[in-house]
Amino acid sequence: MVKVARSLLTAASLFVSAAAPVCAADFTVPPVPHHYVTDGAGALDDSTRSSVEDELRAYERQTGHQVIVWIAQTTGNVPLETFTAESAHQWHIGRKGHDDGAILFLFMHDRRVRIEVGYGLESALTDADAERIIQDQIVPAMRAHDADAAVANGVAAMLKTVTPDFATSVAAQTPASSGDESDAGSAPPAPLWMKVVFLIVFIGIPIVFFALFFSARRLGGHASVGSWITSSSSDDSSSSDDDFDSGGGDFGGGGASGSW
Repeated sequence: MVKVARSLLTAASLFVSAAAPVCAADFTVPPVPHHYVTDGAGALDDSTRSSVEDELRAYERQTGHQVIVWIAQTTGNVPLETFTAESAHQWHIGRKGHDDGAILFLFMHDRRVRIEVGYGLESALTDADAERIIQDQIVPAMRAHDADAAVANGVAAMLKTVTPDFATSVAAQTPASSGDESDAGSAPPAPLWMKVVFLIVFIGIPIVFFALFFSARRLGGHASVGSWITSSSSDDSSSSDDDFDSGGGDFGGGGASGSW
């Protein structure tokens, strides 16, 4: 009986090993994200998505590390770790040569979560750290049907674990700004030179602008003025559409998974 059991286990292992490449071969990695937060499942409020985007953008500017969030409904028939590892590998999140990227994956229908960590961050965001963040911050919130808290708290914990002084440096700005606002009512009157600057900026410059505009129109040059305004506004809108570009990093399977 022992020999028969071993034979069955061996056959089962061979079957799984043979089937795994088939799943991987049929798997098409989603397009490279162009935002810090990609919510394909509509799980987050707009305010949460925007605030996490701002936080991750500021984090990259300060540290160089790239951390993103990717939310979908399901991995389909692809194993969770295969889906996330292949996606992380082909998306190249993190800087080339530093491999300092990390991705928080959430699959709403599957009720699964995975944190993928790039080679360069594996010593700062260990498998044990990723497991702790998932179990302490993400899973409880998801079980409470609060995806906003799960993502916001999960991301904050990831950033604080990798860069402990990041959250402190951001939070330190809050009391100062609130203090300035509270003292605004007791501030002394603005000096004369500030009033003059105000009049020049908000009254003088617009008058000059409109004068030039109508002068150019009479001379047939209004098209160039209008085109300048149009091109400037179009440049601003295009820059806000795709605000994230992967840097060429790579991943080696570090991280942790969980479910709720």
